[in-house]
Amino acid sequence: MDNYLAHRWPAGAEGRSLPKLPKPPRQKPDFLRIAGITLLVLMCAACLVSVGILIFRVATFRRAPAASGPTSTGEPAVTGPAPGWTPEDLPWTVPDPEIRLAADTSEESAMDAAAIYERVLPGVVCVTARKRNGYSTGTGFLVEGSGYLLTNYHIIDEGTALEVMLLSDRSVCPARVVGFDEEFDLAVLKIDGRDLPVLPLGDSDALSVGDQVYAVGNPMGDLYGSMTKGIVSALGREGSDVPNGLGMIQTDAPLNVGNSGGPLLNDRGQVVGITSAKITGIENDTVIEGLGLAIPVTDLLPFVNRILATGASWRPSIGISCQVSTVDGRAGILVKVITADAPREAGLRVDDLIVAANGTETPTLASLRRILYTTGVGGEVACTVLRGGRELEIVLPLIDTLGQTQAP
Repeated sequence: MDNYLAHRWPAGAEGRSLPKLPKPPRQKPDFLRIAGITLLVLMCAACLVSVGILIFRVATFRRAPAASGPTSTGEPAVTGPAPGWTPEDLPWTVPDPEIRLAADTSEESAMDAAAIYERVLPGVVCVTARKRNGYSTGTGFLVEGSGYLLTNYHIIDEGTALEVMLLSDRSVCPARVVGFDEEFDLAVLKIDGRDLPVLPLGDSDALSVGDQVYAVGNPMGDLYGSMTKGIVSALGREGSDVPNGLGMIQTDAPLNVGNSGGPLLNDRGQVVGITSAKITGIENDTVIEGLGLAIPVTDLLPFVNRILATGASWRPSIGISCQVSTVDGRAGILVKVITADAPREAGLRVDDLIVAANGTETPTLASLRRILYTTGVGGEVACTVLRGGRELEIVLPLIDTLGQTQAP
């Protein structure tokens, strides 16, 4: 390999000016020189056009190449959004209350990457949403043998027809929507099938920073079944760079456009997250890379099962506006506004600090949300509240604040 940093002046040349060389005599242009110059100009123009196309392609896929922030990893539509689109334009199917998913808690030994790939590839699919003005492509994975699969909502957004390709045999079949949750970037689809290979769901709560993880998907929309590996970089990521209210899994496993909706796997080949986005761009002349985000599957299960049963998502809530705070050295959730009658009637007050729920400490919003989401609408949460230096136990009923049915 050439080392372009190895150039040095000749020995003894330091501090000396180089001799001026005489200018070559000017020559009259002839036909061959003119033809050569013309050819060179044409070649340069072709190169510029090629570079321009490449830059446009990269900019299109990155969506925001000059600013940092989260971007989805699903291939964008070929053209802009179609006017007048509503979820009713998607192909729908009816839910099935008999279908319910659960994490696989059985003890399994760690597997090498090749064994994991062989195990999961038959259950990974390519999802294509046909739109009025183009299409978008991403990844999904089967979770039930009769054809239920999970993917990201942003892949099917503005879709009018959906297709799923099984990576095992490249067969293509139509898909229908069971339901979705736009905020959590979750969609549940259904294809016709029987005894289809499924991916086991793992426990994302069992992850630790530094654990090996793998992503399988379709980067660029057509590099089918690509596998990348990395580690868990962080857990419970919240803040402005996180695209939803759940604490996200951060990983350095390479994720690219087309990976959206694919499985993030632990070292036993179990799904622990759904790859959803990456933080990318340039900030202070520094290229941001290695910051992929996945939705933890344990946190998503209550919403998946709700969609499977009813065709719509929900948002279990105690009916308050709140913020993270610390009072008398104790971290918790400070009640700022009570927005529903139920918590007020149960005895909750403004400026109460919720420090635990159902026996679990709640120092962050994500920790409280997880308890509410797991309990579900119609259930009750026993909250430990700090008020005036005293601890109180208040049982709060959960209500649904989503307030809309997504299915037509």
